[in-house]
Amino acid sequence: MKTTKKKRFSVSINVEGSFTTFSSDLLSPEDERDLLTKFWDCKSDLVRSITRHYPHLRSQRPALEPWPMAQFIRDYCDQNAIEAAPAINRQHDKYVYYKHRLANANIRLAAHVAKRFRHHSLSYHDLLQEAVCGLMQAIDRFDVSHGTRLATYATWWIRQTLQIAVARQSHLVSLSPHHLQELGVLQQESEALAHDGKHIPSSQELASRTGSSLEHLTHLQTATRTPVSLNAVLDDDSDFKLTEAMPDISSLIAQTNNERQEALTYLMENLRPRERKVLDLRFGLTGHGTHSLRQIGHLLRISKERVRQIQNRALEKLRSSAERVGWDPSLLLD
Repeated sequence: MKTTKKKRFSVSINVEGSFTTFSSDLLSPEDERDLLTKFWDCKSDLVRSITRHYPHLRSQRPALEPWPMAQFIRDYCDQNAIEAAPAINRQHDKYVYYKHRLANANIRLAAHVAKRFRHHSLSYHDLLQEAVCGLMQAIDRFDVSHGTRLATYATWWIRQTLQIAVARQSHLVSLSPHHLQELGVLQQESEALAHDGKHIPSSQELASRTGSSLEHLTHLQTATRTPVSLNAVLDDDSDFKLTEAMPDISSLIAQTNNERQEALTYLMENLRPRERKVLDLRFGLTGHGTHSLRQIGHLLRISKERVRQIQNRALEKLRSSAERVGWDPSLLLD
């Protein structure tokens, strides 16, 4: 009988700032259990060596749990600590070897889970990068006393890492993994309704089918709407672009300013010369800058309080005149 050799899978991934090549190397359940036990013993010995060599870290010694110990090693077993203590260096090398050995045995799992997310906008290489990061975190968190296989435990962490990555990078609006899961349910229900009813379901149908409110469904669909370039052509038979259909904001602002100036000029004709002078100096209507009440009083040789009275009376006249002709009060000074 002819046997076929299984193809070896390898990939280079940027892990913790450096590129590492992972190559599939499957382990039997017994070998994996033995390797996990060695990894745990090495992790415990490394934590003890760090606290023994650096007494000031004894108060920060982590609990005998996988994840706190992994964080402690990551935070305090830096390059300086490794170079200063050869014993820590040897144990750290063994720690990294066991960790990568476990990752190599499960790299196919990471690649398999990453393929399920290929319908999103991230490239497969980026998905694989995130999947391996989730796998490495699962290895750090795995408790050897559990009776499950590492692959069973790691699948959830890989999927969780991929969901977070997709939620952050697939859409212009950042989405949480929960919202991403809701989008998946909406997509499934939409396809099911379209298949059964032979029509595209409405938002009301999807809301009633999924149990979500119509407002929440609308916000979710708006946040994930595909962006359209402003240079996109509206019709294949013409060169008319979206930018040509957009209003010119600068011209609208200029038009509003002109309308404001014309309204003020017309209404101020009903004011007394001194009232026009006070408003002109106070608000810089003729482009000579604004002045304080004290400065205006000094120029007109009147008190500051008298300037305030003239200003308020003139503004009241302007508002009354504007109401009589039915103009928008926003065209006037506040």
